[in-house]
Parts: sequence; C-alpha cells; structure tokens
Amino acid sequence: MIKIKNILLPTDFSKTSLAAAEYAVNLALQYNAKIHLLHVLEKTPPILTIRTLDLSREKILESIESDANTQLQKTIEKIKKHGNVEIIPVLRKGLDYEEIINYSKEKKIDVIVIATHGRTGLLHTLLGSVAEKVIRYSKIPVLVITPHHK
Repeated sequence: MIKIKNILLPTDFSKTSLAAAEYAVNLALQYNAKIHLLHVLEKTPPILTIRTLDLSREKILESIESDANTQLQKTIEKIKKHGNVEIIPVLRKGLDYEEIINYSKEKKIDVIVIATHGRTGLLHTLLGSVAEKVIRYSKIPVLVITPHHK
C-alpha cells in the first residue's frame, strides 16, 4: 500500500505552478499528508538590479528574500482555498531543480507535484524545463501537471 505523508509542491509563484496545488491538496487530504511549499531563489541577484538601483548586494538580497516570503504566505492562502491542509513554507537558494531534489531527500518527501509550462521547440531548448530535470534526477515519484489554458 502506498503511504504518502509528505508532498513537495515547488512554486515559482506563477499561475502555472499554482495549477499543481489543487492536485497536491487532493493528495494531502486523501492521505492526511503535509504539503511542503518550496520556492527557490537564485544564489545571486541580477547584476543589473544592483547597478541600476545603486544598492548594496546585501540590501538587494534582503529585499528579494523578504518579497519571496511574502509571496509564500500569499500562495499558502490561495492553496488553502482548495482544502484545509498543513502547509510548510520553505525558501531555498540555489539551482531550482537541484534544491527541489535535495529538499526531497532531506525531508523524506514521498511525492513531488510540479507544474510544467508546456513549452516546446526552441523556447524549451533555451530555457530548459525544471520539471524535466526533476523527473530525470528524482528517486521518488513525480506528478507533473500541465495546466489548462482558458
């Protein structure tokens, strides 16, 4: 029998990434599981931002981290509309797919629920796909959601 206690829901705060939330909530309700809502920040802010605003690197990083924490809280509120489940907000710094994989190992995540933007062709080649890399390197099941475009 499958036991799911910890679900990882990576987010970039886009509508697309939130499309996976409904699936994660349904799984969490069905298995009485927790959702770990993970957002990954880049290790270094864009250089242009620092030069344009004439701010210190530390101030920029503090601001970016503060904004991300605010967004995490707003996202939790949106997710809770799908059902009342326990959500653990997590903020990491690094390469998105690597942090998703590392976090899943550290916290003994049972399943990763991730949305894909569904890009193909040149755009996909240039940007890559976080979901694709997560699937490639994950040792646990990954449920990939392709959002409906209305």
